[in-house]
Amino acid sequence: MRVVILGCGRVGSTLALMLDLEGMEVSVIDKDPDSFQRLGESFRGKTVAGLGIDVEVLQESGIEGADAFFAVTNGDNTNIMASQIAKVKFGVPKVFARIYDPLRAQVYRELGIETVSATMLVAGMLFDRLFDRPYRDVADYLQLTHQAFRLYAANLPAPEQISAHQIKSEGKRPSYIIVAGGGKVGYQLTKALLQEGYEVLLVEKRPQRYYLLRDDLGETVFYGDACEIRTMAQIGMERADLVIAVTGDDEDNLVFCQVAKRWFGVPRAIARVNTPTNEEIFHMLGIDETISATNLLFQLVEQVIAISGFLPLALLRRSGLEIVEMKLTENSPAVGKPVRELNLPQGCLLIALVRGESAQVVVGETVLQPSDTVLALANPDAARQMRKIIVKE
Repeated sequence: MRVVILGCGRVGSTLALMLDLEGMEVSVIDKDPDSFQRLGESFRGKTVAGLGIDVEVLQESGIEGADAFFAVTNGDNTNIMASQIAKVKFGVPKVFARIYDPLRAQVYRELGIETVSATMLVAGMLFDRLFDRPYRDVADYLQLTHQAFRLYAANLPAPEQISAHQIKSEGKRPSYIIVAGGGKVGYQLTKALLQEGYEVLLVEKRPQRYYLLRDDLGETVFYGDACEIRTMAQIGMERADLVIAVTGDDEDNLVFCQVAKRWFGVPRAIARVNTPTNEEIFHMLGIDETISATNLLFQLVEQVIAISGFLPLALLRRSGLEIVEMKLTENSPAVGKPVRELNLPQGCLLIALVRGESAQVVVGETVLQPSDTVLALANPDAARQMRKIIVKE
């Protein structure tokens, strides 16, 4: 049997030595190479230094074809993300994750990940010993996570509530936006949204950063861990129409968006992806709207060269769409015509136009003029037809 263990702390190293003693093929991953000293000289398995949410590191550990995967680092979200990669991308049959937060342990158990919350296990055992009660089965202690929702006043909304909220929010301007992460990106984004008149709440877990933000933004800032379900319950996640995760850690952004969408029914979730290769993982795990600064920069470089006045600005690879820019001349077929008369093909939408020093949203009555720059959203086939209609062939 081949087993991969993420985390070489006390639990991970002990588990690795036990499995090695049983003659199993064991690989251990840890970001700190010094942690492998816990394994001793007698350990016959493989050690890999690196991040457990890095696909290449997982592949190096031999996860392809592994029979079991254990995520036992000290970070709940690292364990959650790594476990999902092991299960969804690599198809590992048995996946186990140690999660300190009993609420997160419960919700991710529903995704088929065998979660173990030592928090509830130890708390339940101590509670029983206080009243001189005999120890219960381990399974009974783990089931106490259901009780934890009541203890933390963090009950999840019912499916009917989630469905009703999603229907009500469809196609409408967001009435309540939650931003996770109060770094430079989160701060500037929150200020911009406030200036546009949105109701916004920025969640920050670092005390010093929180107080700096609060001095500037006041009650718009909430102190807490955005990934904790009890925090989500406190900030009214069930009524949010849009959540945006912009922390510096991909695993935090993933978990925040997943819980918001799946268990609180938030219609839209946008995640910042700090490591470009993780974009594929995010999409695979249900987060369709991602932003990678590295990929955006690469796309901007690609945009330097325009071909025949028809410039792909940002290829939306996952949806098969692209944003295109068209520069009109006096000979362009669409000049002098209102947009509603252009008979545009299905699969395209004119978004905006730039005229001189100003920009405006395109509507049916907009009349196109020479030197206008038109922005449109279209799939590649529709884009080619649109070119014939709007700019001169």
